[in-house]
Amino acid sequence: MLSEIRNGKVIFNIGAAVIVVLLAVSSIALADTEKAKTLFNAGVTHEKEGSDSLAATEYEQAIKEDPNYLDAYMNLGSINFKKNKHAEAEGLFKKATEIAPDNLDAWTNLGKVYFVEKKNLESEQAFKKVLSIKNDYNPVYIELGRLYHTQENWPALVDLMTGFTARVMDDYQAYFYLGTGLQGMKKYPEAVAALKKSVELNANQYTPYYNLGQIYLNQEKYKEAYPMFEKAVQLKPDSYKAFYNLAVSYETVYQEDHSKIDQVISYWSKFLKVAKNNPRASSLVAGAEQHLKDLQDLKKTYDAEKTGGN
Repeated sequence: MLSEIRNGKVIFNIGAAVIVVLLAVSSIALADTEKAKTLFNAGVTHEKEGSDSLAATEYEQAIKEDPNYLDAYMNLGSINFKKNKHAEAEGLFKKATEIAPDNLDAWTNLGKVYFVEKKNLESEQAFKKVLSIKNDYNPVYIELGRLYHTQENWPALVDLMTGFTARVMDDYQAYFYLGTGLQGMKKYPEAVAALKKSVELNANQYTPYYNLGQIYLNQEKYKEAYPMFEKAVQLKPDSYKAFYNLAVSYETVYQEDHSKIDQVISYWSKFLKVAKNNPRASSLVAGAEQHLKDLQDLKKTYDAEKTGGN
């Protein structure tokens, strides 16, 4: 509100104040929602055609035309997230939650960004915000489970997934997280049951088979362990850990059976082939090479015995 001084008194200019208010209102009306929609739709078309950069430009223009265009923030945030521009994605999804405080996807996506940024507390808070809005919003349970799994927060993971699998009985990821949490708490029979349920629902997963093998290996149930590691290496042929555990468990079972030595040698050979290409396996290579040489010498002895030393 403007004012002026007359005869030593402050006089408020009401007319000027009205003009100021009208100008403020007219500036809000300047948002061109129709133009924003046109730009947004063009962005969607570009995205469908595989041109994320052109799509991002259209979404940015749409936001300039309509600063409260929720879908434009969401789509632009997703493009930035896909390009690993996490700070930009975080800002866009955060703005989306301000525009629509009850939007489940906005909070879920914000939680995902926080997760990859290793902002674990913020990620958990975002996911829990979703559940406070809609407790049966299923996708966020898996996201929150992934967070607890990464943190190795086994009690929280088991509690979350026990409730979820009681309600949703066909989600293989949920049973995997439940099994892993139970494994971390050393509740092995329950862990085995959950992991078996996971592979029953989806047999093309490496990790549940590997975890089952680890549980059996820790319990010295080698005969049960090696078939799990066999499945694991079929699904992930570059896993030196699975090959190593497969060789160890198989050899332990059949160490007295001379007819199995060719297979034992084969597993150790495959381990070395994979391990030599992985710097993280370097500490295991020298010992495995010596062990393989010993096995090959032992095979020669067995072969000589079968042929009567000739």
